[in-house]
Amino acid sequence: MRQRVHVTLSAFTAVVALTAASPIGVQRLAAQTNWREVRSLRMGRFQTRIDVSTAHTIRIYAQLDTSRLMGDELAPDSVKAWQENLFNDLDKPTRTRYVLGNSVLVQPFRADSSSVGYLVTVADTGGASRQIVTDKDGMEEFLDMLAKGVVAAKTLSDDELKRSGPIVQKPISLAKSLNYVYPRNAKLANQSGSALVQFVVDTTGRAKPESIICVDATYKDFADAAMAAVKLMEFHPAELEGHKVEQLVQYPIDFKLNAVLPVKPFEIPTRRPTRRPPPSF
Repeated sequence: MRQRVHVTLSAFTAVVALTAASPIGVQRLAAQTNWREVRSLRMGRFQTRIDVSTAHTIRIYAQLDTSRLMGDELAPDSVKAWQENLFNDLDKPTRTRYVLGNSVLVQPFRADSSSVGYLVTVADTGGASRQIVTDKDGMEEFLDMLAKGVVAAKTLSDDELKRSGPIVQKPISLAKSLNYVYPRNAKLANQSGSALVQFVVDTTGRAKPESIICVDATYKDFADAAMAAVKLMEFHPAELEGHKVEQLVQYPIDFKLNAVLPVKPFEIPTRRPTRRPPPSF
């Protein structure tokens, strides 16, 4: 089972910084306006963040050692479309190049027989650029950062975007504990297991039924029990500057006799994972 993504991580896994790269395309100067930081990531020597402006546009800042890059202003709808397209392709890329304006170029490559690596080029408004190499988990973190920027640009008001300081965020949390039903066959066999369920938590704090899928499970009985439990769960929804927003999460449930549910879910960007039917007893 693949490693799960946690929103509080501040670094990519397996990130390699490279030398300066050629510009992605023709550059242009960005207009000066008020900007607020939405989310940042640190990846060893390389760090990046997503900012949102009072014009409801987005830009990407990146730094490698002493080199600082500030990207073009981007429309949130174009960033959303690019982010979702690449995120849906992470398991099996359909392109050799994913270009986001003059700011980002992602080039997937076959790292080995079973995994894909990603060469990421980030450019600034003056034509300078830098590159890093990362893996799937690193790309998920980067794309989640972009997704947070899109939500901020489309949700916050003009007055809220004029405030100083980073955007105030509140992560999803479980509102109340839940006693789920242990699979009968597994209980009779004294069998333990686990399941990883993915779903969207709406602004009321409930999982959208049509979004609930099981990403991975030890046995099918655990998958069925985990998805049934998610339908009954109540969450405190995610917030941006006090605005309740929808959030896709992955929720791990360990099935052990006399066990309780885990403490918190893992937020991830919107993507449909490859469904692998778990084995049955």
